[in-house]
Amino acid sequence: MRTRLFVLFAVTFPSALLAATPDDIVAADNRYDRCIAATEDDPDQAFENALIWRDQGGGGPAEHCMAMALLALGHPGEAAVRLDTLARQTESGAPEERADLMMQSGEAWLIARRGDLAEASFSAALMLTPRDAEVWAARARARAMEEKWEGSESDLDSAIVFENATPEYYFLRSAARKALGKDADAIADINTALRLDPAYPDALAERGLMRFAAGDENGARADWIVVLNTAPDSAAADVARLGIERMEIHIEP
Repeated sequence: MRTRLFVLFAVTFPSALLAATPDDIVAADNRYDRCIAATEDDPDQAFENALIWRDQGGGGPAEHCMAMALLALGHPGEAAVRLDTLARQTESGAPEERADLMMQSGEAWLIARRGDLAEASFSAALMLTPRDAEVWAARARARAMEEKWEGSESDLDSAIVFENATPEYYFLRSAARKALGKDADAIADINTALRLDPAYPDALAERGLMRFAAGDENGARADWIVVLNTAPDSAAADVARLGIERMEIHIEP
């Protein structure tokens, strides 16, 4: 599975650079790499450097670095707008590369808690790469943020058609189906996720909740203990700790 949000899109240089020498292209590529690396260490400086570079004709790579710096600085909405603008420019690359940029825009909107705008970005990405399972799953997450559970389930159906061995997709579809009251289907999806990855913390934590709700305290505890042992610093571990605490003080599920 690709990790999209901070993937460096394939650098496509503006037409003015098409006649550049190989050394020019390598220098620009290195500048891009340095700029992106700086977004983690000193995003303020990275933004300033990218701004100067853009004004010097840095084009898409400079704009992309500016967006990544803004994201690191805690301005996901502004980053999303810039990424969307880049994605809509044909000079930003092939459809797959523009879809990556649109995906990054959508992920930034998710960070900004704007599920509606994230959904629009992911829908635009699907227009470019309609057979990409990861894009379908991303739009499902956006729709879940908006509590559009039927749409989320449908998107995950599509994701699984194109990639049926990714446990995360079954875990996400389980959440949608649970929200829709399809409890048996939700449990089946959790079990499939764990068949594909028996140590998947989120799925184990969720199966623990399901077992606890069904009165199987031993099974719930067993799942939660595995989570605490294998992923003690995860969000799933927080769910497991709370579940064990509720069990110990005999709070009903």
